Amino acid sequence: MSLKSLFKKIFFGGELIEEIESSINGKIQIFEQFSGKKFVRVGGITQSGGIVEKIWEKALINLHCSLFNIHNSLILGLGCGTVAELLVKKWPKIKITGIEIDPKMIEVGKKYFNLGKISNLKILVKDAIKTINIQQFDFILVDLYCGQKFPKEAEDERFLKNLKRFLEKDGLIVFNRLNFGEYKKNNAVFLEKLKCQFQKVKIIKVGFNLFFVCQLA
Repeated sequence: MSLKSLFKKIFFGGELIEEIESSINGKIQIFEQFSGKKFVRVGGITQSGGIVEKIWEKALINLHCSLFNIHNSLILGLGCGTVAELLVKKWPKIKITGIEIDPKMIEVGKKYFNLGKISNLKILVKDAIKTINIQQFDFILVDLYCGQKFPKEAEDERFLKNLKRFLEKDGLIVFNRLNFGEYKKNNAVFLEKLKCQFQKVKIIKVGFNLFFVCQLA
């Protein structure tokens, strides 16, 4: 390791080791930390690995204590597979369907992360917002960011109603949302939309993220 590389990993949190151009996400940047772990940044924000892993880990710990033993999970916005890997660690027998619109993210996940080695993971490269005719799940995670932007279509009443059809009666849907600046105002509006669709809505706050945990009854 060169002195320059060491300096970047220690003082800047990571060294840029590859940059990929995507027609969907724009620049996908892969960084390596001093520990050797990798993280992916898109639109100036980390989307897989690094702080994302820590945030989801804390959120799942909060959920894990009260959750039943989940069997089938759907992840909308699979990214490089950080959340899928965490789910398998907590529920080893879980079956996961991960939907990701950007094939470049899947390539990065397989090259730098363990995406191709996660047991019981089925990967679908398609638009999660337009997904129809899919089986039911007891645990659905919605993490549909493109950089710092949450698609407006994923906040529509039509999308939320359609998503409910994928959820088993006693299941949970978890929405991950950024929660700073203008996002706070948007989250307040989104919360009211969720309350119109779900009987129970719980909020978990982890750092600058909010997790809306929704139940049908």
